[in-house]
Amino acid sequence: WITQGSGDGGIDFVGRIDLGSGFSKVEVIVLGQAKCEANSRPTDGVHLARTVARLKRGWIGAYVTTSFFSEKSQHEISEDSYPLIAVNGLEIARETLKLIELNGSSSVTEFLEDLNRTYPDYLEKKRPEDVLDR
Repeated sequence: WITQGSGDGGIDFVGRIDLGSGFSKVEVIVLGQAKCEANSRPTDGVHLARTVARLKRGWIGAYVTTSFFSEKSQHEISEDSYPLIAVNGLEIARETLKLIELNGSSSVTEFLEDLNRTYPDYLEKKRPEDVLDR
């Protein structure tokens, strides 16, 4: 789900990744931060660190930016072994094009208008742990 605007502690969305199946299944909480940033300069490493700081043991983070990750921030993520999924603007564009095709939208504009219309349906004010109850 997407978190409510205020009081989210710097987290914009919550998800879950299931690994394995049946008795061997592990459910992992994913805390995400999304930033709409200028594509002319890299995302700020402070935002990455803030996202990682919100993680509890066994959780992973996701940082999504419309920009890109500097070589320095990529090195920091790798060197510090941050459990962080990094999604840049190019990946967002690729995935958006796939979603447009899957949804049968005729254009990016139509897809985004549909997305804006349904956005409120995904807003929830819950604890991240609640994603395990789904």
